[in-house]
Amino acid sequence: MMERSNSAIEFQNVTMAYDERVILDDVSFVVNPGETKIVMGGSGTGKSTILKLVLGLIKPQEGRILVDGDDTVTFSEHDMSQVRQKIGMVFQDGALFDSLTVYENVGYRLFEQGMPEPEIDEAVRRMLRFVNLEHTFDMMPSELSGGMRRRVGIARALIGNPKLILFDEPTAGLDPITARTILELAMKLRDLEGVSSIFVTHRLEDIKLLSSSYATINEDGEVEFKGEDNRFCLVNTKFIMLKEGKIIFSGTDEELSLSDHPYVRDFFREF
Repeated sequence: MMERSNSAIEFQNVTMAYDERVILDDVSFVVNPGETKIVMGGSGTGKSTILKLVLGLIKPQEGRILVDGDDTVTFSEHDMSQVRQKIGMVFQDGALFDSLTVYENVGYRLFEQGMPEPEIDEAVRRMLRFVNLEHTFDMMPSELSGGMRRRVGIARALIGNPKLILFDEPTAGLDPITARTILELAMKLRDLEGVSSIFVTHRLEDIKLLSSSYATINEDGEVEFKGEDNRFCLVNTKFIMLKEGKIIFSGTDEELSLSDHPYVRDFFREF
């Protein structure tokens, strides 16, 4: 019997192709519990494909994909629906239902599970407080700014307290202040909640902040964000870079800054 993995997510020699076009070529990596794996690369390098594979929306031609220790490649759609209950997904546009209120959007998964409404109400308010949007409880998505929609999307992803979150370019198209708010929410999940995540991005600003700052609680019980220094080094944030379906880099931000790979150097010309 094969030993059960203790990882949150593990790709083992995964190959994914559409017809003759290879998207991922023998890709292997691990996301440990409580770790953020930042996935980088140009357009069409397979970043979003990784997220679809984790969710079981597509199946690879070769390899194993372990989610919370279970090899999901052979899972039926019914089995995958159970796996997806453990996963929160944050999309680029928030992906809210326009005909539902914020409350109904955030609580959608719990309504489907048949949870009593008073419990849903409490859970939704708790998640909206986490993203500082409790005042939007009865609002419609059309009344929200783009950044607020993203934050509501994060609240919806967090409902049910999943320990695995997938971020698909969550700061794309946002102004710097709003983007930083989204990144700080991701850091709170990583550092204060112990959530494992895959964070897909092509923005250098995202990469720099996530790899150099962390969330902590001060003496007054308030959340503070601090920068790593010589006394503190982030060990819960790692990187992989994709090029032509292969991982050309895997490691820490310190190792990334020392990489002499031409593609990495070109990508991080200002890193």
